[in-house]
Amino acid sequence: MLPIKILAIGAGGLQRALTHQFVHILNQRNLYKGGIFVGQPTGTEKADAFNRQEGVYHVVTFDLGGIHDIQQISSVVGATTLATEAGREQFYAQTENPLDLILIGVTEAGIAKGELAMDVLDETLYRYFSHRGADADICVINTDNLRNNGDVIRDILLNEYPKRSDDYTEWLETQVGFLNEMGDRLVPQVYAVPDEIKEAAQAQIKGSDELITYAEKMPATPLILEDIEIRLRVPFGEIVDFGVVVSRDSIEPYHDWKLLLVNSVHVPGITHKGMLSGIDFVNEAASHLIFAPHLERLMRGYAEIVEADIPIVGKSSQAYTLEFIDRIRRVKDDNGRINIIETVKLRERAADIVRSPNYHGSTELFKSDFAYSFATVLRFLTPHTILGDNYRSITDIGTKYEIRDPDRTIQNILEGAFGASETDVENRIQAVFSNTTLWAPQNPTPENALSQNQDFCKRVARYYHQLVNGKTCLEVLESINLQNA
Repeated sequence: MLPIKILAIGAGGLQRALTHQFVHILNQRNLYKGGIFVGQPTGTEKADAFNRQEGVYHVVTFDLGGIHDIQQISSVVGATTLATEAGREQFYAQTENPLDLILIGVTEAGIAKGELAMDVLDETLYRYFSHRGADADICVINTDNLRNNGDVIRDILLNEYPKRSDDYTEWLETQVGFLNEMGDRLVPQVYAVPDEIKEAAQAQIKGSDELITYAEKMPATPLILEDIEIRLRVPFGEIVDFGVVVSRDSIEPYHDWKLLLVNSVHVPGITHKGMLSGIDFVNEAASHLIFAPHLERLMRGYAEIVEADIPIVGKSSQAYTLEFIDRIRRVKDDNGRINIIETVKLRERAADIVRSPNYHGSTELFKSDFAYSFATVLRFLTPHTILGDNYRSITDIGTKYEIRDPDRTIQNILEGAFGASETDVENRIQAVFSNTTLWAPQNPTPENALSQNQDFCKRVARYYHQLVNGKTCLEVLESINLQNA
């Protein structure tokens, strides 16, 4: 069995089809010799499946045309749940091993003081320090795409968690590499994968696999790691044929491009519009007769602003974002899976466009497309009923859904907005966009409020007013198209 050298907080598909697969490849090529021990934050089913299957599972590469490849992955050597004290103690016990890396694979909502993943990371690092001493070093990678995600993790641990000792604090500051990371691969939930794909995969896989992971083919650059201090001992940079990059320089421009030109294709680009319109799957919404040309216009406008604000030599922002639109049209994934944690996603993927000095030089059509896109997310976040902490709304076709963004600030401001007057809507939108803690929590100054861009605010208010007064997403978009024909 491989020695345990990596701990993973999180058991989701992106981990299995990205970092875990790359560790497997490194082991197979004799470039590394290390196994992963997984902690499942909630529930036990994945941890139990890992243990029953001795860590072995399959990654199925597919698109709507069929299966392209099936790889058996064997980098995981054990797992436990983090939902119980006994499970957490089993996870912490692994810190007695000489470790190279801790992976955190949870959504944006899990990266905050008091969240289970962060509590577990805090205790795991302290246990490792206690076992291995002040000379030990280790790296931490958060595989969710928050901007400067390594810095965010480090700052939370150092500034928001209780100080344990001066020696431990010094160790965190000097011996732990909190690496900024950018990861990219579409990994839909199993229930969204076409039945014929699942049946074909099961027919080719010998025996039972409860952890089959369905993913698109690897994109050109699936993983970029920032290792300025050369701390990383897992040699991800050796997998050059898969496009993995380990950089000794800041990856902030690449991360900005990823958030603004790839992630924004989903939010605010297409998924909320699709779900509100009764379209369940991302690929169908992105290929829709009316939504498709709008999405391409929107992202071309994004690309012009991003390339002006954050140029990367030799890279085309237009090609980068349009390639991702093509990718999401090829893989069946569901809108509902993506529509969560909207406040953080809008801040990370849209606020910079609102604040950009190049916004005002963009076309009138882009400004309308962009404001409409933002307004559809606000419409999605507008509660129809609230019962305790259960916030629910209703789609354009009358289907009820739960609003799952844990930050209720926007939802509370928009409560009761259905049927509201133009003046009422304008006041609510101003309240949302002037709240700097939503849009610049690290630097909540008036200059960082989205309300500084009054052109944007007025456009959003206009479209949002229509959306909460009987017009559907499709009807409002058709009116935008007519106005700019």
